[in-house]
Amino acid sequence: MTREKNITGDKHISPGEKTTGGGKNTRTGKITRHTIESGEPQPFHFLGVVSAEPDYRLSVMINRHLGCNLRKCDREISITAPSGIHSFSLFTTAPPLFTLVSNRSGGNVLLRRLKNIDFLIVPGEGRNRKMAEDLSASLREIAEITAVFIFDSREISDRNLALLAPDQK
Repeated sequence: MTREKNITGDKHISPGEKTTGGGKNTRTGKITRHTIESGEPQPFHFLGVVSAEPDYRLSVMINRHLGCNLRKCDREISITAPSGIHSFSLFTTAPPLFTLVSNRSGGNVLLRRLKNIDFLIVPGEGRNRKMAEDLSASLREIAEITAVFIFDSREISDRNLALLAPDQK
């Protein structure tokens, strides 16, 4: 039997056991697992809204119907396209229950896969499918809204989808 000194004190090594250069026993040593966070946002549900109304009028109608305080944000979603930089307006509630995002800017579309959708409503962080269903049912009662669809981010493949993800901080 060989005796080896390490930080925790004496350690006995049997003749059949292997050690690494640092003297750590490879058969009985602990394995440390590290979790690597990816840049991918967590899956989320969001709504697609079809309406001929402009974003500011739609936000007023939603405020009246839901009794919330949807206001235009100072920041916008900006994307760079071959034809230049395009900005898409954002309206949000305080506290952030959900965000209304324009899917159109001039002749450009934020989510190309959803080109027939005029607006996107993204529930805030921690919201689930049930909240999206309840919100969509309420929005369908507004006469100026033609249609409301519920989407799962895992089922839509669009490079700009990550721009909509609720903050995961």
